[in-house]
Formats: sequence, C-alpha cells, structure tokens
Amino acid sequence: MAIKKFCLILVVSLVTVISGAQINIFVGGNFQALYTGIRADESTYQPGFGAGFSFVYWEYEYWFLKAGLDYNSRSSECLHFPEDYGIPITDPDDAVNITFYEQTIGLPLTIYFRPIEKGANSLLLTGTLEMQFIARLKENSVEYGEILLTGTQIKNRTKTNVGFGVGYQRLFDKHIYLNIVPSFNVDIRAERPFNTIKLTAELIFGVY
Repeated sequence: MAIKKFCLILVVSLVTVISGAQINIFVGGNFQALYTGIRADESTYQPGFGAGFSFVYWEYEYWFLKAGLDYNSRSSECLHFPEDYGIPITDPDDAVNITFYEQTIGLPLTIYFRPIEKGANSLLLTGTLEMQFIARLKENSVEYGEILLTGTQIKNRTKTNVGFGVGYQRLFDKHIYLNIVPSFNVDIRAERPFNTIKLTAELIFGVY
C-alpha cells in the first residue's frame, strides 16, 4: 500500500513539474512573399515565393535561435552575356536582356531578439545567415530563347546570403506563436547575386 501511494505521489509530482516546465524547443513552418532583383546593369525586380520548415531553440526570454530548411523561387531580368547558351563573347555589346528564374534550397540560421514585449505582442529584430544551393535555373531571352540548367550545368551552385529584419510576434496560446517579419536579404557570394525583399509569416509550436 505504501509503495502504491509513493508511486502515485511520484507520478503526480512529475506531471506537475513537466506541466510547469518551460518549453524551449519549437517546430513550425513558414511562407515567404519575395520581391527579387539581380545586382546587375538594367535589372528588374520581380515577385517570387518561398516556404520552409522551422526548428527553434528558445532558452532565454528575450532572444532565440532558428534553424531550418527553405525553398525559394525567385527571378529577375538583367543585361547579361549569353554564355550559358554557348554563344562566344567577342564584344561588350554582346550582352542581351536575360530573365533568370532560380530555385534554391537553403539552410538558414536566424537569431531573433525581442527587445520590447507588451502582453501577447512583441517587437522582433532578426539577423540571418543562410547557405543556399541552386537546384534549378532557367534562362529566357528574346534573342536566344529559353534554356533549362540542372545539375553540373549550373556554375557555382552554392550561395551565401545574409539578411536583417524588423517584425512582430503574437502569442496565440501558451506555446503557439506567429512571427511576421519583413526583411532585406542579399547574396554576398554568388554567380548571380540577388537582392531580396522578403515578408515571412511563420507559425511555431512548442513541443518540449
């Protein structure tokens, strides 16, 4: 009888401790609205989109870290040499307007700061470092038509991207948060460096 009573007290105690413990592991997903342009002569900005999976470690109240896996589809038209079409370049005037459609898989690491909190609402400041891998590249020009590049046909398939944002966090439930963050992101090591204006809507759930 004493053993049963002890086990019951132990179970109740563990449940109480677990229910009152701080949740610091979150998972979730995000959707991104993009507006992108290549840093090149006569380039245009065009809409794009992205989506991803988020893994968040939140140990301290006023800052937390996020890792994840993102897919981005972005495009831009710019003045560029048609080397990928196999056209020999003999003169600076050989450059033509080419629209690049690029699909990437990224591994972002983001730090979030919460300098101001009021009730269920918080201000977010973010900084992101992301490694990107070009999965698919399509080029289109009036002069030479359309080509699709995959695999080893793509030169310099990896990119490094950095970004900074200012956004908003809303607490919906004890362990459910919505983050909405506008940010500006730039490729710093890339064959075709994109500038990206991004609006990210992200829902995260506490799991442990």
